[in-house]
Amino acid sequence: MKASYDDYAGKKLQGPLLKQLIDFSENDKDNINEETIELLEPYLLLKTPKGEPLFEGAVAKKASAALEGLCIWAGAMSDYHKASKIVKPKLRLLEIRKVQLDDAEEKLAAAEVELQAVKDLQATLKAKFDAQMAAKDALMEKAMKTKRKMD
Repeated sequence: MKASYDDYAGKKLQGPLLKQLIDFSENDKDNINEETIELLEPYLLLKTPKGEPLFEGAVAKKASAALEGLCIWAGAMSDYHKASKIVKPKLRLLEIRKVQLDDAEEKLAAAEVELQAVKDLQATLKAKFDAQMAAKDALMEKAMKTKRKMD
């Protein structure tokens, strides 16, 4: 008598289920919720009477190579969820800070343009002032020469 596992489950693990697991890993792993992890946690923490982890790839491999991959995958999804709880808020904060930085850089660029306009105006006014002072000095000197001639 042949076990039905070979006909049904073995093919299912290689076909649609494997594709679903890969698809989940690539697209939906961020949608794992706390309840799922809470339900998975007792299996991940399960130990043998000797205290060795039971829900582990090497232990599962004794029963099936497909089960080994499933155990490793489930553990990895749990680890990913736990790590993402730490990383996701930091990534959101990074996005906020990037937007703030972009705004600050835009304001800085506008301020630098305005500063350059002020510096240009200052240079123009200084050139006019220097020209007027030179004209004043020339007039003063002419006035002094005139005064000396009169004395």
